[in-house]
Amino acid sequence: MFYYIQEEEMKKTKDHIKLAQFLAKELVGELSEKEKEQLTLFEQDEEKRGIISSVRRKAIDIERMERYQTFNVEEARKKVEWKIRFRKQAKKAVSLLRYAAVFALPIAIAGYLVYVFTVMQPDMLSQVPTEIKPGETKAQLYLSNGTSVDLENTKQEDIKEVDGSVIKKDSAGLNYQGQVTKLDIRRIPENIVVTPVGGEYQLILSDGTKVWLNALSEIRYPIQFTGNSRKVYVSGEVYFEVAKNAERPFMVNVGDVEVEVLGTQFNIMAYADENNIETTLVEGAVRLKSRDVSGKLSSVNLKPNCQASYNRYSKIVEIKEVDVDTYVAWKNGKFIFEKDGLSNIMRKLERWYGVKVFFETQDLKDLRFSARIDRYGNIENILKKMEQTTKVRFEVKNNIVLIKRKVSEK
Repeated sequence: MFYYIQEEEMKKTKDHIKLAQFLAKELVGELSEKEKEQLTLFEQDEEKRGIISSVRRKAIDIERMERYQTFNVEEARKKVEWKIRFRKQAKKAVSLLRYAAVFALPIAIAGYLVYVFTVMQPDMLSQVPTEIKPGETKAQLYLSNGTSVDLENTKQEDIKEVDGSVIKKDSAGLNYQGQVTKLDIRRIPENIVVTPVGGEYQLILSDGTKVWLNALSEIRYPIQFTGNSRKVYVSGEVYFEVAKNAERPFMVNVGDVEVEVLGTQFNIMAYADENNIETTLVEGAVRLKSRDVSGKLSSVNLKPNCQASYNRYSKIVEIKEVDVDTYVAWKNGKFIFEKDGLSNIMRKLERWYGVKVFFETQDLKDLRFSARIDRYGNIENILKKMEQTTKVRFEVKNNIVLIKRKVSEK
């Protein structure tokens, strides 16, 4: 029984190491078609799917790489095997192997990045230049039956729902107004629009509310509002220009937070990798409802030019006055940074340009930067501007951005 478990866990360890190598190559855009197929197979396993999702959301800091370079994964595996042979309890053997598997993942990823930045010769990289393009209008529409429509490439101007309802699509986006089909109010179809990394999209809901989605965002909504309220569900970053209707409040659900409005303009930022859910009011009035750590429901009212920031961990809401232009600039084709931390800035660039960002040391993340930049410009121009006014320099290879401290500042 013991050796059976050992054999099974060794197979898992090898799979984790192979998975780490695939994820490392994916990070730098060098995953072959065959390896993509194998990675897809790995994603069918629930445990591996969780690891893959976690690695794709988080980067590994370069400061650990020197240590990783000296770590021999194969030798470590042999040592673990040797220890297992002298263990009498299978449970301890299982935990050791799992530890080795998890530890091997960042080692493989970091080691591959070291290879890209220090081993590959410049001429090898220049043979296959990679143009880092800004985001553009693109998204996926999911109909109520699960059918997916690529909104960037489809030529359909009329998209039909299963009940016969027609969704209009034009250069401005999707439009749910003007539907003439009589709907069964007991079964109103719901649609979902999802933007990828480097994507943005616009739509008009059935009540006339206008919606802008930033990159890596999602909205779920009924194709026609019924009843006493209008409710939608979002994640990522979404800007709303809500059609006024005093008798039917507009509700935006963001998991831990719900925002209620009658007619107003506001921005919600609720990315999974951000600690806070931020609701920024441009005009009108909104009421934000949330639960504290004890589960007690509370609400706060926002005035224009104010922001409610809900911390996912402490469950505390903080209200402050802000320059709303800074928070809605993305909708108007701009990046506005006002003494923003470099870590926060680079997360925005990752979502919009599809790059992976790594810091040589942790302290670089806290450097502050201010600028007003064209959102559709070349990323290299943005990085050059930051180099001129901050203590960092940027190395860009393939889709990887490595951030280092300027030599003169050491």
